[in-house]
Amino acid sequence: MITAPVVTATTGDSMSFGLTRRSAILAAMTGATAVAVPGLVPGQRTAHASLPGSGGSITFRRDFQIFIANADGTGERTLVDYAPQSRGSGEWSPDGSRFVFSSGSAIESVRQDGSDREVLAGPSTGTLQEPTYTPDGAFVIFSDWFRLRIAPAGGGGGEEGEILFGGPADTHRSEPAVSVTGTVVFQEGQGEQSVIRRLESNGAATTIITGGVWEPDFSPDGTKLAYSRSTGGMDGVPRVVQIWMANADGSGMVQLTTEATAGVANTNPTWTTDGTAILFTCRVNDVPHVKRIDVTTKTITTIVVNGYQATCQPVNDNTVERVWGATALGTAVATSRYNWADHGVDDGFRAPAKAVVLSRDDVYFDALGGSALAVGEQGPLLITPPGKLHADTQAEMQRILGGSGTVYLLGGTVALSAKVESQVRDLGYTVVRLWGQDEYATAVAVAKAITTQPSAVILATSLKYYDALAAGAAAGANPGTVVVLTAGDTMPAATAAYLDGLDPEAVAMIAVGGPAVRALENAGARNQLPSWPDGAEYYPVFGATEFETAVAVAEFFFTGPRTAAVATATTWFDALTGGAMIGANGGPLLLSAPGTLSEPTRAYFSRNAGSITYGVLLGGPLALKDSLIGPLGNAISVPGAVGYEQYTETFTVPKTLRRSTTQHRRAATGTPGPIPGTEGRAASL
Repeated sequence: MITAPVVTATTGDSMSFGLTRRSAILAAMTGATAVAVPGLVPGQRTAHASLPGSGGSITFRRDFQIFIANADGTGERTLVDYAPQSRGSGEWSPDGSRFVFSSGSAIESVRQDGSDREVLAGPSTGTLQEPTYTPDGAFVIFSDWFRLRIAPAGGGGGEEGEILFGGPADTHRSEPAVSVTGTVVFQEGQGEQSVIRRLESNGAATTIITGGVWEPDFSPDGTKLAYSRSTGGMDGVPRVVQIWMANADGSGMVQLTTEATAGVANTNPTWTTDGTAILFTCRVNDVPHVKRIDVTTKTITTIVVNGYQATCQPVNDNTVERVWGATALGTAVATSRYNWADHGVDDGFRAPAKAVVLSRDDVYFDALGGSALAVGEQGPLLITPPGKLHADTQAEMQRILGGSGTVYLLGGTVALSAKVESQVRDLGYTVVRLWGQDEYATAVAVAKAITTQPSAVILATSLKYYDALAAGAAAGANPGTVVVLTAGDTMPAATAAYLDGLDPEAVAMIAVGGPAVRALENAGARNQLPSWPDGAEYYPVFGATEFETAVAVAEFFFTGPRTAAVATATTWFDALTGGAMIGANGGPLLLSAPGTLSEPTRAYFSRNAGSITYGVLLGGPLALKDSLIGPLGNAISVPGAVGYEQYTETFTVPKTLRRSTTQHRRAATGTPGPIPGTEGRAASL
């Protein structure tokens, strides 16, 4: 019996199992309540409004709108036309490219100009409020009255997000903030009984400041907390809410504002991006103004009249990178140079390679599963003519491997001749040839070489290269994931035999693209999978075009990538070798037309702008024209806050380029989490 797929993943409609999948990620990485927020790398940028970086704009609320203005309060304009009052100040992403806020029953984000508005969590029957970014920009943490929740900052996280910290329904928990070291604090309780608590790595919470305190915010360096606290109210002394400051552990409390006039309330403290001052809301007889206090001199300046709940926008540069060579083979070499260091050299930027995957340069069939193999074996995917090892490919192999190591040949001797194999052996390398009678059997051989016990299997058609190339990068970034092929809507015998030997209840089956979905459905109807139980489930991941399918793959496999790449959809060379490169960096492969950044791809980059630091163009200006550089930069950055770098087949690491870039590119490239088991599947056979 066949049950048709009921859900697709397109650029406009996140898959219904997204929440379940991210539940598995969060459970695996955070234990559901731990402070180690997924994707959060100690030592990176802070996540609350007080983010380091050059100062940008400020935002503030007035009535039912959110406004954006210059840092001195001038030039105000509407950012969000409707947002209910008292739902938190909102926050900027670490690079300042997106602003997240509460619209009451949902958490949403927009770009600096108010465009590309995206729902991250909700709508909810309750109130979702007070969102804040994690330091890598990949997630947002927010409250729903008595719990703290977390959701992907790029959207698709489920209706209400996942519970990060919960407890009794009668205990109010709100105002989360995250420090540069990844410490999460929040307000618990209300009024005179409210305290500030810190989440611990074991999932418990420790009270660090007591006495009617609320609205904590970390300084940009993570060493200080600003917060509100009420004073007076006894012995004839008026009750006034003041702004205080303390060390991050709650010690060393200092009162900053001191005005003691009845009816004055100073609330909503948020640090400026340089850490020298705090913006706060000063209410005098319920009329709010945004003021600024210098933490050293205590000088107070009015910034906005009739405004409240201000935030400060950091501006941190991102980078568009072009990785390319004069030919397709040269681009393959450039992708290798981008990732892998000279043999025996620690250049502080790239990793040492342990192997090379080699494929023919005239057709793509045998190499469609090669990206995952290359990433797993820690090396590049290079190409060469079938009859002879190309000199440039040989030189690149020797650069990264020296005189020893393993080289995997994809396909039989028709694909890569005996001469090529002999040349590789003569260089001192161990040769492993992976092949079958056709591309389908070869893909199975590659899958088995990656792992005999996959956690996930991706199916994609071999008749068009788009879907399989996007899938290959995703498989490489998700250990234990392999790619096998269909013949369009038909399931080949080799693929069917391989799938029939796996338990679909233990291995996630993912059909990428419409042809693969139909091939899997047809296989069930034709009894090609007799060992599978009735109603065996799988994930259909596809869109209406190759661009939308690539985006669907990115949204399914990646949460908050640090790096993401674009290749032309008109040829396969750059996407093939570049897929291995970007997969090793934990990022997705997107597609575009050569002359204009395709809209589904642009929209994906914009939705994930808060986490993406590097937007990579694969191939030279003939493959992706220079006219794409500006739109890609604007999609990931604050306008003007973007650089441009090129990596070619002759790239060498400058002495000034050191490990900080490596850490951004490799240690913090996103959170491609484990594929879940059978829960929440979207379709069944």
